[in-house]
Amino acid sequence: MKIKIINPIKSPRWKQAPCHCNHDSVETEYPIAKCLHCESEDIESRIPTESFKREVWNEEEQTSETKTCNKIQLIYNRKTEAVQGWREIYG
Repeated sequence: MKIKIINPIKSPRWKQAPCHCNHDSVETEYPIAKCLHCESEDIESRIPTESFKREVWNEEEQTSETKTCNKIQLIYNRKTEAVQGWREIYG
């Protein structure tokens, strides 16, 4: 099942930033060299696209159970709107 992102940004600011990598050498490319565009692109490629199961600990009952994550909420950098992470939403 495809995962739903509940707060997508259609055109984040980082996409307007040019790539600063020099592709003549591995040492002058991301991830060795700092490049906002390539770093943000790499992080976005790691966002889950399919729902997944996870063991979740229930503190009150002192037990764990398997839950399916169907939605995620992305956490953005305020300045560049680059994804910094996500929060899993179970249901």
